[in-house]
Order: sequence, then C-alpha cells, then structure tokens
Amino acid sequence: MARNKNLRNQIAIAVLIGIASVLHVVEGLVPPMPVPGAKLGLANAATLIGLRTIGFGAAVGISLARSLLGGLFGGSLLGPAFLMSFTGAVASALSMGIASKLKKLGSNNIFVSVIGAITHSIAQIIVAANIINHSGIWFYLPILLGLSMLTGVFVGLVCEKVLTLLPGALSADSNNCRD
Repeated sequence: MARNKNLRNQIAIAVLIGIASVLHVVEGLVPPMPVPGAKLGLANAATLIGLRTIGFGAAVGISLARSLLGGLFGGSLLGPAFLMSFTGAVASALSMGIASKLKKLGSNNIFVSVIGAITHSIAQIIVAANIINHSGIWFYLPILLGLSMLTGVFVGLVCEKVLTLLPGALSADSNNCRD
C-alpha cells in the first residue's frame, strides 16, 4: 500500500513539474505586464498544489525542477534572469511551506500564495541588487510587492479551484502537508 502511495506521489510530482515548466516558459512568451519583470506566477500554482497534495519536500522539488527546466527551455540557464527566477522560486516554496504550518491562516490557499508571491519578489530584488550593484533597485520593491499581492490572490484562487477538481486519488488529504 505504501509503495502504491509513493509511486502515485512520484507521478504527481512529475506531472506538476511538467505543468509548472510549461507555464514558466509560456509566461516568458506573454507580453510583459505594465511593470517590467512582473508576471502572473502561474507556475507557482503547481508548487502550491504540490504542497497541498504531497507535502513540503515535493513543493521545494517542484520549484527547483521548474526553475532549472524553465531556464534550460527559455535559454536563460545560469544567466541573471535564471538566478533571479531560481532564487525567487526556492524562497517562495520555502516561505509557502512555513506559512502553511501557521494555525488558521496556513490552511488558506490565498494567504499561502500571497506569502509565496511576496517572498518571490523580495528574493528577486535581493539578487537584482547584487547583480547590478545599485541600491536604487530597492525603490522598485513597493511596486512589485503590490503586484505580488494581486497575483498571489489570483494564483491562490486558481489553486483552490484546481484542488476541488482534482481526482480523489491525488487530492486525498489535500489540506494537510505531510513532510
């Protein structure tokens, strides 16, 4: 029985990595939002779904793999854009895992998604500030944080809808992180 569950989790992780990678690349092809560098963050939906259905370790793994594959497919692997994306994705997954453990608020997908989006933006600004070596980049942070809250709400709503539509085999105990 445990072997079947492990196999099911591995398949789910692979599917979520694939979905997240495709969303990551597609978002790179979409015309930019009014603010340079801002994106909807739909690939992060796969991370949150992985967190809710499989657990914390899976969510971090999905973020790592998605960033690496997205950088490879998008042609930015090991460049500045990749470093910003990778750092943001990992920081986001870690913060969502921590936020999901909070009593009451941790079970709210919108809250957890907003925390992840905000953390993603902060991590990206930290990397950008180190790359360009100019403190003026920090003036951009309030704009990014405002957009992060909006996109975090959107991604959280998407996750709520997807989690209600998932087949029972994948969504069992979807509100509990097991790692």
